[in-house]
Amino acid sequence: MNIKNYIKSLIGHKPNGPIQEFPVKIPSINKEELLAVKSDEKMITVGLDFGTHQTKVCVESKGGVELDYTFVKFEGVNKQLHYTIPSIIGIGVDKRLRYGYLSDDFEGDVVRYFKQQAFNTSTETSSADQELAIRYSIWYLASIIFDLEDIFGQDFSIQMGAPTDSSHVTTAKQTATRIIASAYKLVEDIFKNDKKKFLETELEELIELTEIREYSEEDKEEYQLRVFPEAYACLKPLTSQQKIARGMSLMIDIGGGTTDISFFTIEQDTPQVYDFFSINMGLNFLTCADEKAPHGIDSNVKSASEIDMSKKEVFTKKIDSICQHISGNLFRELGIQTQISKMRLYDALKNRPIVYCGGGSTFSTLREVHDTFKEIKHVSEKEWNIQSVPQIEDIIAKSLCPILSTAYGLAISTVNDDIEMKPFRDIFIHIRNEGENNSNSLSGGMYSGSLYSDWDAMK
Repeated sequence: MNIKNYIKSLIGHKPNGPIQEFPVKIPSINKEELLAVKSDEKMITVGLDFGTHQTKVCVESKGGVELDYTFVKFEGVNKQLHYTIPSIIGIGVDKRLRYGYLSDDFEGDVVRYFKQQAFNTSTETSSADQELAIRYSIWYLASIIFDLEDIFGQDFSIQMGAPTDSSHVTTAKQTATRIIASAYKLVEDIFKNDKKKFLETELEELIELTEIREYSEEDKEEYQLRVFPEAYACLKPLTSQQKIARGMSLMIDIGGGTTDISFFTIEQDTPQVYDFFSINMGLNFLTCADEKAPHGIDSNVKSASEIDMSKKEVFTKKIDSICQHISGNLFRELGIQTQISKMRLYDALKNRPIVYCGGGSTFSTLREVHDTFKEIKHVSEKEWNIQSVPQIEDIIAKSLCPILSTAYGLAISTVNDDIEMKPFRDIFIHIRNEGENNSNSLSGGMYSGSLYSDWDAMK
């Protein structure tokens, strides 16, 4: 079955009789606000946080030592502008695609979670399903690139996050590069920056016009792309402002569709991620949104009372099991690689920080201690260089810092994206073969516990 027929087989709404034509409307963004940070002397870097549930875009304008960070705001169904846009595609009965906010009277099929499928490395995922998810991702991100090029022309670079663990960094970065390069090809070469024509194109023709590009370094350079592990990007604001102490720590990013858990240390004021887990449980799971409206719009949780307590119990147990798995692996690796007493590691792990971010973290009931990670930290404006964010008062008032933090971290200019997620076995690489009596290796370092002694210099 070719991709066109495969997509047809998945679309459930097949109207009888003539198809009603709907006028194409191009949703607006905060164009004037973004144009204000543009000039010939400034370098523009776009932090693109392509989320499973919603997408956020932060623009860094850099002129000399001066920095400004401005977030793209997207028009919703109520004509208001929002700092996030749902990662949703609506396939209307007129065979045209809508992106992000869908009107209450929308008729057709709703597609979501395609980002998750596009980056899925499971052998259980069929090639047809993944190709389809990549196509949806290309179209969705193309709809955003049209707006960026309308404002900045081609004089900007994109820094994007990709979900990955240490075993799949290269694959994830290549997938992200292929998606963005393919989206650029649609915007610039196929539709010649005509967003209205893109939105008017029916699904079957869009399939024919879309080329899924193979990975190439040439595309990466041509389109000025950099791709970072999402866990690294999420941690960047904290470490750039030196807001978290060196040592073994945990970050939990609770999104709408997934929750990501990262185990990391701070090395030379830079986050080093050693383990990463992603579970298909986010706010949609916790509020039973998928069960209440399986073909509808993602949840927009306004109150903790919407969280189903039985679901929360399942969620908490899952996070607990992951944290215990991490601790167990730490003790196992310590025993394999060193002769140091496990009590020393136990002391180092006492009351370590657990950093929360993402939309779900705005609800205090979801910010819990897990295993030995008992010092709860919540990403806020304190981790941002707020003098450089003109919209900061509005963002703080709407409690959006935990939600926008990854986009902000991605926008922070970085020379290259040669960021490694080290394999877990390397966590003790600096003290391999050390014994309990080697005082030189036990006099301070990055694996510190609450007293920041002994393990503080184990590098």
